[in-house]
This record gives sequence, structure tokens and C-alpha cells, in this order.
Amino acid sequence: MTAECHISSLVVHSRPERVASIIEGLGLIDGAEVHGGADTGKLIVTLETATESQVIERINAIQLLDGVLAATLVFHHFEPVQERE
Repeated sequence: MTAECHISSLVVHSRPERVASIIEGLGLIDGAEVHGGADTGKLIVTLETATESQVIERINAIQLLDGVLAATLVFHHFEPVQERE
């Protein structure tokens, strides 16, 4: 089986009063990174994972964070990982 690299981006709509705790919770999710949107409650998030199932698992984990209204997948790209010699 060939190793893969999955890059995904999401928009995470959140309750304004919960943004700080949601950002903190996102920081605990492996491969998740917040790139902005805290001022509007529409967080721009990227995920880096090794499999497609991990993308789904992490989106589900994000949707379960207290104060998240929706986590919408905007972009997904994957490609095989080139092994270094």
C-alpha cells in the first residue's frame, strides 16, 4: 500500500462566544491548524492527514466541539508520498 498525504480545508462556523475554546479544541486535533476567521466566528481550518478516513474522523471530532455549528469541507487533495532514498 502506497503512503498518501491528504490536505483538506474547512470552514468551521461557530458561536461567537465559544470561538476561543473552539480554537483551543482544534489545537488538540492532530493535523488541524487554524488560519483565521476568529473575528467573525467562521474559522478557516486546514487538516493534514495520512488517510481519507482520518479526514472524516477529524471533521466529525470538530463538529462535536462545543459551540461548533457546522464544519464544511471546502477542499480536499491527496497524492502519494514520495519515499526519500
